[in-house]
Amino acid sequence: MLELIHEFGDKKNSIVILMFIGSFFLIGTLFRIKKVRFLFSFLFALFVSLQLVSLYFTQSFIGYQFYTHFNIGAVAGISGLFIPHIFFICVFFIGLALIFYFSSNISIKISSKFKINQLTRRSVLWVIVVLSLVVILLKSSIVNDTKSILTVFKTSNSKQDFKSILNKNGIFNYVTPDKIECKAGKNIIVLSIESLEKAFLSKNFSDLTPNLNKLKNNWNYFELEENEGSNWTSGSLYTSLTGFPAFFGIQANTIFQKVYRTEISSISHVFKKAKYNTVFLNGDASFSGVNQMLNTFEFDKIIDKKNVWKQKDESFYGLRDKDLFELAKREIDFQKNSDQPFAMFISTTDTHFPNGIYDSRMESIISKKNSELEFMVAAIDYMVGDFISYLKEQDLLDSTVVYIFPDHLKMGDPSMFKNTGERGLYVITNSENQNKKKNDSTKLYQIDLPKIILDGAKIEHNLKFLTDYIEGDKNQYIKDNLLELTEINTNGLLRIDAKPFFKKEISKDYESYKKDTLRFIAHAGGEIDGKIYTNSKEALDLSYKKGFRLFELDIIKTKEGKFVAAHDWKNWSKTTKFKGELPALYDQFMSCKIYEKYTPLDMHRINEWFTIHKDAILITDKINEPKEFASQFKFKNRLIMELFDMNAVKEGLETKILSVMPSESVIKGMNEDEIKNLAKIGIKNIAVSRRFIDKSNHNKKLLSEFKKNKIKTYAYEINSDTGVNDEYVLKYQMDYFYGMYIDSWSFD
Repeated sequence: MLELIHEFGDKKNSIVILMFIGSFFLIGTLFRIKKVRFLFSFLFALFVSLQLVSLYFTQSFIGYQFYTHFNIGAVAGISGLFIPHIFFICVFFIGLALIFYFSSNISIKISSKFKINQLTRRSVLWVIVVLSLVVILLKSSIVNDTKSILTVFKTSNSKQDFKSILNKNGIFNYVTPDKIECKAGKNIIVLSIESLEKAFLSKNFSDLTPNLNKLKNNWNYFELEENEGSNWTSGSLYTSLTGFPAFFGIQANTIFQKVYRTEISSISHVFKKAKYNTVFLNGDASFSGVNQMLNTFEFDKIIDKKNVWKQKDESFYGLRDKDLFELAKREIDFQKNSDQPFAMFISTTDTHFPNGIYDSRMESIISKKNSELEFMVAAIDYMVGDFISYLKEQDLLDSTVVYIFPDHLKMGDPSMFKNTGERGLYVITNSENQNKKKNDSTKLYQIDLPKIILDGAKIEHNLKFLTDYIEGDKNQYIKDNLLELTEINTNGLLRIDAKPFFKKEISKDYESYKKDTLRFIAHAGGEIDGKIYTNSKEALDLSYKKGFRLFELDIIKTKEGKFVAAHDWKNWSKTTKFKGELPALYDQFMSCKIYEKYTPLDMHRINEWFTIHKDAILITDKINEPKEFASQFKFKNRLIMELFDMNAVKEGLETKILSVMPSESVIKGMNEDEIKNLAKIGIKNIAVSRRFIDKSNHNKKLLSEFKKNKIKTYAYEINSDTGVNDEYVLKYQMDYFYGMYIDSWSFD
């Protein structure tokens, strides 16, 4: 019985639930009309059942954390972990509803047995009900727990701009994304470990976490407190990026689905400004709106189960952590050869409540433990240790700052942490800048993480975070200002349905746009048989037949350094079922048909095709070596090269090709004079993401400036956002862009 009580928090919570059941039972005896009694029985059985679910998961009564998770998408995403629990709560709900429905009959039978008259019975019932409700309100935590969910009903109709809303709430001189000034520091790797709170590093569990304890002793370790609004995975992520708790009102995480611009600054904006490559790895980033959040904050790459071929060891939740760390190693192999610094976030899942997501592949490494959760804790500890060893072998620890912290406290029954001290979180890092935090008596919370991450990596910046404006107890400040923080979050994320960026007026030139073949680039050769990214001869043939005259090909190098057409080696190996080492040898590439039917392209075949199609123009992507490529392509007067830094742009201009096309990474943030200079040196085209126009008014002005200086802007990522496609861009945005990269189009 004691173990069951612990499952729902403590004795006090269990007593409150029993008092609710008793009160509702007694109230039910007052209803005589069947329909009213049925409705009452349903609603109050539902109320008690949901409170039990909340207590089981969060050890608290229904609040905003519960609301955020209790949606169809979130529940479906991890339902496989809780099949017995779902069955139990359904049976409990039905049984409780029946008891409430027949409460009057039950009460009458009890009264008859003990010979209690109706007046006395009703008087006693009302006294018990009133006393029970008074005790519940005064002695339980339900009022405070429920307070946070009131933010759900907070709808801001304010017509003030974001700065005014911040100032109204005492936040002055806040730096929005367009005002960020920064200078790059070290590479950054953040390991956010699911539920692995500091108790797992205590003596009681030291046999499970030898690697983390070793890092705790050898690196810098300091404790971190969990704060309201950050005590679930996606909330923790939002806080670690922005420094704000994740209160978004009634929309919860779905708010990110229609965001076209954010005025809330994130450390990812700093990374972008400082030209970091940003990568996020997770088992399934679609869970709880994480992918939309990451897109809002401009992450370059998201790696999860949707970006990787289905693996035999993939769980219902997504990629397993073992696979995730292997993918992280591969990504680091790629990033370390780049001229740019990188910031990588790895979010694990296999120690998820209630008992972990068991991975039998780890049995050859990890010995049997008392529970599956303990086994997976030991497995994650091993993976972290192995990953750090890999970084050391690659000689990356001097140039890279690593942060390891739990995303939140373990959900559910905390009784396993008996005699492990006060519960809490922690940060383990190799950053020298964090030495002072070891002996600092100031309590640190999750809202301090963005500042900790930037400072530890020695990134110079002018950002200010919420924590900079709080004096005293930070968590109490959050509890006292839930509605105000919700207003800041919801108004800082500008949404299509809240404040449209574009007027819904079809361009007067729409009819001419859609027939102009020089405004459409056949993306990766174009679509064929419903397949994209083939970069094949057949795709070029079909697109030419449809009317395309601009053809983009992704150019990469074989192991010997020969140019071939493919989006990337990983994607190529999937479409050709190639099993060998990557990058492939030239002969291997040429011998593999794409999807077993399409012809691969090397420089000989590319030149041959453009010899035959004399009015076709080639646009390259991926390759950033203009002199070498231009020397091998026969038709410089029909070659446009998208290039990714100013050095390559200058080199490209020296080759005298048709056009050098700087990519978004080159032109973002430019001013009017810099755009004029681009035109003067001979730039005629640029390439940007379609999302570029959504990110800020400054970008909208930039596009107008490019147009004024007769520089044509081509947009890619046309179909990357819900509700936005090629037709949408042609109708509503083509007055800003000149053309677009597109998979298929009919010019009729």
